[in-house]
Amino acid sequence: MWLRSACYTVLFLIAGIWCVESADAQIWDRMKDRAEREVERRAEDVTSRAVNSILDEMEDAVVCVATDPECIAEAEENGDPVVITDEEGEVVEVRDGDEPGEAAAAVEAAGVDAEVADPAPAHPGEGTWTNYDFVPGNRIMFATSFEGYTIGRFPPNLEFLGGMMQLAEWEGRTFLQSSNGESRFRVPLGETLPKRFTIEFQAYIPGSTTSSRIGIFFSEGASSRSFDRYDGSYFILGRRNAGVGGDIESLAAVTTYKDELADIRIAVDGSYATMYVNEQRVANMPVLQLERQDFMVFVIGGRENDPTFITDLRIAAGGAQLYDRLMADGRVSTQGIYFDSGSDTIRPESTGTLTEIGRMLQEHEDLHIRIEGHTDNVGDAEMNRALSERRANSVMTYLVSEHGVAARRLEAVGRGDTDPVANNDTEAGRQNNRRVELVRL
Repeated sequence: MWLRSACYTVLFLIAGIWCVESADAQIWDRMKDRAEREVERRAEDVTSRAVNSILDEMEDAVVCVATDPECIAEAEENGDPVVITDEEGEVVEVRDGDEPGEAAAAVEAAGVDAEVADPAPAHPGEGTWTNYDFVPGNRIMFATSFEGYTIGRFPPNLEFLGGMMQLAEWEGRTFLQSSNGESRFRVPLGETLPKRFTIEFQAYIPGSTTSSRIGIFFSEGASSRSFDRYDGSYFILGRRNAGVGGDIESLAAVTTYKDELADIRIAVDGSYATMYVNEQRVANMPVLQLERQDFMVFVIGGRENDPTFITDLRIAAGGAQLYDRLMADGRVSTQGIYFDSGSDTIRPESTGTLTEIGRMLQEHEDLHIRIEGHTDNVGDAEMNRALSERRANSVMTYLVSEHGVAARRLEAVGRGDTDPVANNDTEAGRQNNRRVELVRL
């Protein structure tokens, strides 16, 4: 009897202990679950605050989960900033093609480890490049990038006319710097300017002083003090506007190039002239009053503390009317199809030339052409040939996809440096050799 009671007691003790342990385990499990839920809730709150913080910093932003490409594509198509999260709601990327600096600031303010995507690359014929119609001349008359010349000196391929100018390094490139209110140089061309010609260069104009401007003149005696008294037309980039100056003006208010490096492109066809600052047309002049000499004069204003810079100056003869030249000569060289360095990616500045080619092929449906890529002789010959072939194929693909040209009408081939049209010993010669040619079949 005692043994049975003892056994019951032991069993009750064991059961009690098991029950206590079981109850403790259940309590622990509940506490663990509660803690995990609290961690998750707090994480969700942190994630929510991070998203909200970014949304507070960026107007019209759209939140998309990374696994929802349709949401991302629709937002980007509408031009909205996109905050991309993972499935847990954590911010992984912020995209803002218009104001990348704003996106970076928003991410920093939120205190999250997210990637700020670079602006989506522009493509020929898209967005602000839709109506861009600049077509550069097909034969280089003068070209210089100032590379290889002594820093601190005036470049020997230009003619010094006065002022304070010197070559300077900036962001890994060489520029001609003007730190004087009136600096002038002459560009020798070796021949009289033809009916059609183009001018291209890059410029940096500080926005802090009225003397920061660039003028391009076509006769002697030009100076910054005679801008308003110059007899004839000239091109100008000022602090507040840019375009054609003279007795008859064609100017546009533009400030996009102030305090940043901008692409300047000018096309002259007889008495007609157009001018672009980046993708914006700033002049459309049908009655240009221009003398044609074998030189042009640049007048550059700047200050010691706020200098003006220019580089990559290129002057070319010719321009549009590809079809006439193709019919007359059987082939035509184009200098207006630009690629990223060492790549076959076509840059948006190519819009004008590609549009001209596409329109020509649409208007003349019996025309078949071969697209030839050419390079200079800098670098490995086989690599140049392969790159030129990829670039020719990129042009062909673009004409088929964007202009509806039948692929059977086109061929693409890369010639590399095997067919130079100029001496590779000069910058102008190398630029003439870096080209895309169209050959009538």
